[in-house]
Amino acid sequence: MAVSPKGLSIQSLYRDYRSGSLVVNRQYQRKLVWTVDEKKRLIESILLNYPIPLILLAEKKAEGPDGQDTIEVIDGMQRLNAIFSFIEHGFTVNDLCFDVNEFARARQANEEGLFNIFGMDVKRLSPKICSDFLDYQMAVTSFSGEDDKRITDIFGRINSGGKQLSDQERRQAGVLSEFAELVRELGAELRGDVSKERLALHDMPEISIENQKNPHGYNLKAEEIFWCQQGILRTGDLRDSDDEEMIIDICASILLSGPVDGTRVYRDNLYNVDHADAKDIAKRLTAYGKEKIAAEVKLVFSALRTVVEESNGETNHFRKVVYPTATSNAQKSPFYAVFMTFFDLIIKESMFPDDSKKIMSCLNNLTNKIEVGQKQTKAEDRRTNINISKGLVRDQFVKKDMAAFQHGPGVILDFENSISRAKTETSRYEFKQGFLRLDDSRKMDENILKTIIETVCAIANVGPDANGYLYIGIADKDTHATRIAELDGVVPVRVRHVNVVGVEREATILGKSLDDYVRLLTDHIGQSGLMEPLKTMMATSIDSITYKGLEIIRVRIPAQTNMSFLGDDAFFRTGSETKKATGPQIAAIAEKFR
Repeated sequence: MAVSPKGLSIQSLYRDYRSGSLVVNRQYQRKLVWTVDEKKRLIESILLNYPIPLILLAEKKAEGPDGQDTIEVIDGMQRLNAIFSFIEHGFTVNDLCFDVNEFARARQANEEGLFNIFGMDVKRLSPKICSDFLDYQMAVTSFSGEDDKRITDIFGRINSGGKQLSDQERRQAGVLSEFAELVRELGAELRGDVSKERLALHDMPEISIENQKNPHGYNLKAEEIFWCQQGILRTGDLRDSDDEEMIIDICASILLSGPVDGTRVYRDNLYNVDHADAKDIAKRLTAYGKEKIAAEVKLVFSALRTVVEESNGETNHFRKVVYPTATSNAQKSPFYAVFMTFFDLIIKESMFPDDSKKIMSCLNNLTNKIEVGQKQTKAEDRRTNINISKGLVRDQFVKKDMAAFQHGPGVILDFENSISRAKTETSRYEFKQGFLRLDDSRKMDENILKTIIETVCAIANVGPDANGYLYIGIADKDTHATRIAELDGVVPVRVRHVNVVGVEREATILGKSLDDYVRLLTDHIGQSGLMEPLKTMMATSIDSITYKGLEIIRVRIPAQTNMSFLGDDAFFRTGSETKKATGPQIAAIAEKFR
């Protein structure tokens, strides 16, 4: 493995950053976690021309004909983010900000709307200081990144003794076991920061978390994430990945058919691939099925979240119920007991929550009824806790059809994560508010079904490695949501960057049932020139889901093994736009499927 130490200017690295060449691999990289003060100290060191720690990069060749060579950040992500955030007016240092007008590439990015700048009341650094800042030579070591296992091993060795890493971050560094992957992926799904595995560094703020005390302009707010919103964890706990420790305990308990010790030692064992506990959990995970347990955990989490939120929409409602006395302490033990109660009743006994308010009332003062350890909880105590919790709420659960549940409360998490993915994977997602025009006529939009079929074809042509999704009943423009509220009297529900407006309002206007409304789309697909096998696959890829009382049509575009056509034409996506392909573009699309 050839290792090349060199110096790279901040100016040069920013070019790679904005072009999308600098990427991070979420398989091992932690979140953006530096505070604003930590970022400021780094910038001050650069402005003083002090040396800063080395940046380690792995150079990877392009995959596919339309791809680009990438540079994977192995060590230094927090530092690079701090530097680029300063250039793009994320914060000031000594009440001064970088002067974007002194850097053409940054000025262009600002003009394209990629970031906002401070007003002129904020003083700028002098042209000389800006120039020196951009010319600052970063100590960089790069090596060939074709061997993913070697990259992960290097990352693990660098971070194994990291003083600033939490217990869970230390465990996760350099571990590629199926169990570690399960925990990492579920962690992202339950928090809502899902994304593809490799992500451009400039997209990291979209899936990173900030709190009110340390705002960075990140997309996700810790106080709005269920773990913190309901007082189960504190914001500092979330930063330290304590949510993933909760998931470790939950998944291990499911695989072992009973509670496990809630200790650091046991969790460490599960991440030590040579330990007997890790080998045992690996065998059990293979037998149980990684996708099966992930689906079950998400379904139960969605159900529990729905009960809490339907019972009372206030912040910290879960904490206030299980521990009525005012406190800021995390409520990990009661949450574990309640989650495992819900898991046993829903997954093992096919019983589902009936009355959310009554369930939460039954859990009143739960913390004082169970055994709560300060830093660890024994398996036998946890078993007793679950039995107590189950005894309190069982009568409020009823037998119910699983299929119906999976289109309502059980699908909330998957739906919201799909919306999150759309921010960084725009070409695979499309949102339509409905079939009707938004003028006073409320007539059918003559082009909408044709446009939808073209979009389906284009999303199928993004590539063979993942499904795409089209949602009907979601407005991706605030002006459309406002207009729909005026016309149809619905109250839009904000989810991330879009507004859920539902489709029942349009079905009512058309005098149709929801099934007949959906049939408008399925019939049009059946009569279209969409090529096989995509057309036939689409017939079983359309369903409706209920989100907070609003019905949405979900169209899954299955990943294809060959390029798709609509009649004689092919379509492709550029970001969120659908375009008709020309001869050379058709050839480029076809190459993706070879």
